[in-house]
Amino acid sequence: MPTAPSDPKAAALAKAQAASSLQNIFLTLLSNVAIATSLALLFYFREGNTLIFWGLGAAIAFAVLRAGWVSRLKSSGRIAQDPQPVLRSLTVMALASGLLWSVVPLALPLFSHAQNVNDVVFIMAGTTTGAIIQSLAYSPMAIAFSAPVMAATILRMLLSGSDVGYIVAADVVFLTVMLFRAALLGERNFTTSQNTAFEATALAASLADANQALERLVRMDSLTGLANRSHFRSVAGAACAAGTGVAFLLFDVDNFKTINDTRGHDAGDRVLQTLAALLCSACGADDLPVRLGGDEFIVVLQGANADRRAVALGERLMSALLRPVLIAGQPLTVSCSIGIAAHAAGAIDLDQLSARADAALYRAKEDGRACMRVFDAQMQSALTLQRRLDFELAAALARRELHVEFQPQVAMATQEIIGFEALLRWNHACAGLIPPPDIVSAAIRLRLSAQLTEFVGERICAFLRALDRKKAPQIRVSINVSPREFPIHSPAQTLKTVSERYGVDPKRIEIEVTEEAMFDPKRCADELKLIDQYGFALAIDDFGVGHSSIANLMAVEIDTIKIDRSFIHGIAGNRRDQQLVAAITAVALPLGHRIIAEGVESEADAECLRMLGCSYGQGWLYGKPMKEDEAIGWLVQRRAAAIEPLPRSA
Repeated sequence: MPTAPSDPKAAALAKAQAASSLQNIFLTLLSNVAIATSLALLFYFREGNTLIFWGLGAAIAFAVLRAGWVSRLKSSGRIAQDPQPVLRSLTVMALASGLLWSVVPLALPLFSHAQNVNDVVFIMAGTTTGAIIQSLAYSPMAIAFSAPVMAATILRMLLSGSDVGYIVAADVVFLTVMLFRAALLGERNFTTSQNTAFEATALAASLADANQALERLVRMDSLTGLANRSHFRSVAGAACAAGTGVAFLLFDVDNFKTINDTRGHDAGDRVLQTLAALLCSACGADDLPVRLGGDEFIVVLQGANADRRAVALGERLMSALLRPVLIAGQPLTVSCSIGIAAHAAGAIDLDQLSARADAALYRAKEDGRACMRVFDAQMQSALTLQRRLDFELAAALARRELHVEFQPQVAMATQEIIGFEALLRWNHACAGLIPPPDIVSAAIRLRLSAQLTEFVGERICAFLRALDRKKAPQIRVSINVSPREFPIHSPAQTLKTVSERYGVDPKRIEIEVTEEAMFDPKRCADELKLIDQYGFALAIDDFGVGHSSIANLMAVEIDTIKIDRSFIHGIAGNRRDQQLVAAITAVALPLGHRIIAEGVESEADAECLRMLGCSYGQGWLYGKPMKEDEAIGWLVQRRAAAIEPLPRSA
């Protein structure tokens, strides 16, 4: 039974020594037979004695025996399994061969003749030298053969009784020492070279392992074990170029920031890991699940039916998430918004397909989250428009193709004008009127938010200066900014610079931000602080459509709350919306906040709002958005004519 080597390096060395020894042994045996034959013929022709042929026969027979044994040893595989016993066996066989050869100079009387003694010294020393040269990998085997031969030769020299014999014996002793030393040095050199080779091999293997680990690190997300963005681009790029069908399933976790804020980042990480595990179990063998970063994931599907498989995968994932996940033993409901984009045949640009998946995901979020949307022709039109805006916005802004319109805000009881909201407009030559959110989103993508804010701020200040020249009442004008702009630039700093340039009191400018700024006041704290520090008023726009609670009203210093138009239209007949507005006014009014209802279009809705405690309104019932000159003329005319109530705008 093979014994397990305690030292792998020693076992590898023994294996190399055994392999080298077996590789050279056939040549050694052949030389032994050749030398034995030469020796027999030499003494036969010189002495006419046939006794030497017995020694020749024994040498040949033993050589054949050894050759057969070596052949079986090689075919048995024992060298790889357990090389140490092989080396011991080779040494024993070499010793036996050496003992056989030692009989020749001692047992045969013909070697007592002086001339024959000299011949036997030459032949025995040559045989020993050849054996050592052929066994440099493993010295014990060479020494086991040589020691009996050289000892017998030395003894024969000493038995000659002549001075020459003694001198030759001394020379043979010296030669023996030198040969044994050469054997030991040869084994040492072989060992050194093998160790160097082992170390080089180990280093190469270590480097290969390191390269594989580095490659896995480069390709793998460390938190979830999924592929990362870099590997996604490599695989997805090849799939898009192959033209055999590809689909992207893009999704992220709904309200993931809330999970981090309320449960902690460790819980957030566990949610991502749980989601990654669910994704892996839902994916097919050929699908590539990827964590792009944060809470955003994507799956690459390839093949002719990739579109159908992507939809089925999305359904499986949403079905799995119907069950709460356990985080630290506590159930947590998790949902995802999913966007799918597929390309059936032909090559497609990776970024183009990614943009389609992103557009589908955005639509899923717009439709209330926790749902799945597949990219379609309508989304393609929106995406085409987005790309056109991205391409043309900078030039349009430089050419002043954009303009600002102003919509009045009134006290609904007296219809007194209390202010205007500045509304950005872009009447595109081909696409028509571009919605303001699309313009703002394009500016954020293009890092043009500061220029856009400066442009709108200049039009507001020019409008206020014109009103002052007309001796109009001191009113406030509001401007919309998105909290998404805050990491790019400071709207407050930009508007401060513009207002100082025009000599306009910052108190006459109100900055409207969506309620996500109130929902995440820490992220927006610095900008909100600057708004207050510079003297601008602050309004929360579209209140009620996001994820804020009324308690958030106390987290930020605000002046105005603007209730989203989705809760205002038809409020006279909608009890749920009435309850919401009543709750907002009940909390906001004691805090000193002004409440403006957006989208007031009927007297019935206006009357209902007044009864619920909302004093101010904005909508087509009181005035449509007007260009700067129109708004100034309209306001001056109203003041001069003292028209009451306001005429409805068409």
